[in-house]
Amino acid sequence: MTGRRDFLRSMASLGAVACAPAVFGEQYPSRPIRIIVPASAGTAVDVTARFVAEALSKSLKSPVMVDNRAGAGGLIGAEAVAKSPADGYTLLFAGIPHLTTRWFVDGPVNFDPVKDFAPLARLSSSALCLAVKADSPYRTLEELVAAMKRKPGDITYASGGAGSTSHLCTVVLNDLTKTRAKHIPYKGNSPAVTDVIAGQVDFTCQGAPSVVPMVKAGKLRGLVVTSPERWPEIPNVPTAAQVGLPGFKVSSWMGALAPVQTPAPIVERLSEELVRIARTPAFKDFCARQSTYVDIADRRQFLVELPQEDAHWKRIAQLSKES
Repeated sequence: MTGRRDFLRSMASLGAVACAPAVFGEQYPSRPIRIIVPASAGTAVDVTARFVAEALSKSLKSPVMVDNRAGAGGLIGAEAVAKSPADGYTLLFAGIPHLTTRWFVDGPVNFDPVKDFAPLARLSSSALCLAVKADSPYRTLEELVAAMKRKPGDITYASGGAGSTSHLCTVVLNDLTKTRAKHIPYKGNSPAVTDVIAGQVDFTCQGAPSVVPMVKAGKLRGLVVTSPERWPEIPNVPTAAQVGLPGFKVSSWMGALAPVQTPAPIVERLSEELVRIARTPAFKDFCARQSTYVDIADRRQFLVELPQEDAHWKRIAQLSKES
């Protein structure tokens, strides 16, 4: 009997060891990881995801690939991740549209952006610049706000589409200043900027890739940036706080999420690796080149903040429909 008990005990120990990788993620990853980006190549979220994928591939010693799934304001890519197996091999790299787009689409959205995902880490944020045509009569944000107060609904603004950060930025501004402007949505940021330069629309709020080259070229005039600090590329453009509107803080975070049932050890490991990457000088330099800034939240902090952000942007979306 003693021999049999020893045999069974040995087998049980072997079974525990065999199960350990599945339970504790010790052998994770054992195959390539795919990061789905719900936006087109070349966008801020895409280039950031590619930097992270390369760094993550080195730290995990396993291939990490980026898969662009643009469309429906990010809903197509996000739904693909929500419906994927929760095994740590399909991740989402997204931003504010992950929370906002669903308030502006016709028909049902087949996932919940908060409940169906396990936040891994927020890595960075990108602010916006409110810009007008270079020879616009509005030389300061104060002058633009005054015009919107004099002519409610007459001043126009261009965005990359309903529910985009470039749209909701002006909704936030109108809410803060008790003004109203007319929204002109476009299918993308480039045509929105083009029509502001042409004088077809009065102003736009855009991220650095869309607006900085045009300001430097003398085609746009930046009135204000919504970040805590001025942008090094266009240092003459003040922050909102510097022009007396400190509440005008609009940014789009960029971070990684996994399907909600992903095992906790895998979530923990990915969070640790992502935060470590975000703390490197290389990532800080990368963000500076993209006119974004390092903005780190580990999985615990991100988990707390995501529902709060969702509630905030839901309110802003409702305001946009009432204006």
